[in-house]
Amino acid sequence: MGYDEGIKVKVRTMRRGNTSVKLKAFILLLVIAIILATIISAFSLSSVDVGEAAVIIDPLQQRIVDVKFGPQIFIKLPWQYTIRVYVAVTAIHMRRELPHDYPAVSALTKDGAAVDVDISIRYRVIATPEAVKLLVRNYPLLNYKEVTIVPLIREVVRDVISNFTLTDIIEKRSHISALIVQYATKRLKEDPTIKNCIEIIDVAVRNIVPPTEIIEAINKKLAAQQEALAAEYNRTKLLILANASAAQRIIAAEAEAQATLIRAKAEADAIMIKANATAQSLRMIANVMGLNNTQALVSYLYFETLKTLAEKGGAQIILIGGTGTAQTPIVYPLPMTPSTKPSATTTTKKG
Repeated sequence: MGYDEGIKVKVRTMRRGNTSVKLKAFILLLVIAIILATIISAFSLSSVDVGEAAVIIDPLQQRIVDVKFGPQIFIKLPWQYTIRVYVAVTAIHMRRELPHDYPAVSALTKDGAAVDVDISIRYRVIATPEAVKLLVRNYPLLNYKEVTIVPLIREVVRDVISNFTLTDIIEKRSHISALIVQYATKRLKEDPTIKNCIEIIDVAVRNIVPPTEIIEAINKKLAAQQEALAAEYNRTKLLILANASAAQRIIAAEAEAQATLIRAKAEADAIMIKANATAQSLRMIANVMGLNNTQALVSYLYFETLKTLAEKGGAQIILIGGTGTAQTPIVYPLPMTPSTKPSATTTTKKG
């Protein structure tokens, strides 16, 4: 092989080596580019869920670039970051029982008694870019609930309660609850840092709890009232029963009196009938025997006496009336019973 040919071989070898190096460098650069693109995409691609707003902030420009409302996927520059703002309805519960977000509001009445107020607030962030941007500017840490809403509500409750005595709190609970709702809503809507960012849905006072000893006293009073009502009911019941029993006795007495009157009238009628019959008998006896009324009465009584003797002793009596030879026998009928037999015969002469 000649000198020229050797040089050519070396040149070709060098060219092949350069091509291989370039290829390797290209592959390396491509891999680096892919890695960088992946990293950039990872930092640039973002998403936001339903009920949320993503506030894109550029730290280099120190400003809010954009606001994205979910649900959606969006791209931002790698050095930009996002702040998530919850824009759905949120509730804050301040109450004595667990679970709660904050304890109940402790307040003093006008006469120095401590009461606990259970209260709830529902609100939401206004879902517009302007409202969300303003909220983030006013509260970069999104601590508006702790910084403004909760303290404001607790302040309103204490202010309202301080204007009423404990007796007012107990007797006018509904009215005081309405005042708390009214003033709390007004203050929240007028606060300059949140009035254009937050929509107050409602404020509700769940309970106003007086001191334990007051509750016990109220319970005792209610128990006493219930006992008094029960006693009054029993007394009324006894009175009703007594009146009913008295009325029953009066009715029975009236019925007995009426019955007695009826019996007395019947007996009087019977006596009158018997007397009329007796008088009629006397007249008949007087006519038969030729006697006057007095003599007839004496004779009748005589006959009745004989009848009584006969009934008791079972005597049989035959009466003979008249004078001289004109004597007329009269048989006086005497009642006889099956067990009574005549034991004697008595003859009486009259005239």
